[in-house]
Amino acid sequence: MEKEQYRSLIRFLLLDGKTCEEIKAKLDDVYGEPSPTMTTVRYWFNEFKRGRTSVFDDERSGRPADVVTEELIDKVQDMFLTDRRTKVREVAVALEQGYRNADIRAAWDLFFESSAAPI
Repeated sequence: MEKEQYRSLIRFLLLDGKTCEEIKAKLDDVYGEPSPTMTTVRYWFNEFKRGRTSVFDDERSGRPADVVTEELIDKVQDMFLTDRRTKVREVAVALEQGYRNADIRAAWDLFFESSAAPI
């Protein structure tokens, strides 16, 4: 079950007049082990009690969690297929990114995981 679905149930049970402890007990009875912890139930219980209506996480500032795109993987693949002795440093320079850029390493790894290219 997705976390948003658990949050919806917490909100529903709160609106139904249940206490935080009753909600946790109900979730444990119905879903067992994968149900949220008491801390999580208490957090969302209080959020909804304060008037929050959305069950989705708020937007966060900063770098997106997933910046490895198909375009980046394709560029790495093209470079490797052109010259099989291409190094990560060369890919980073060609793509105008820093040598220690985790995104290029991730694209490199994804290419090799899905690649049918002979080694």
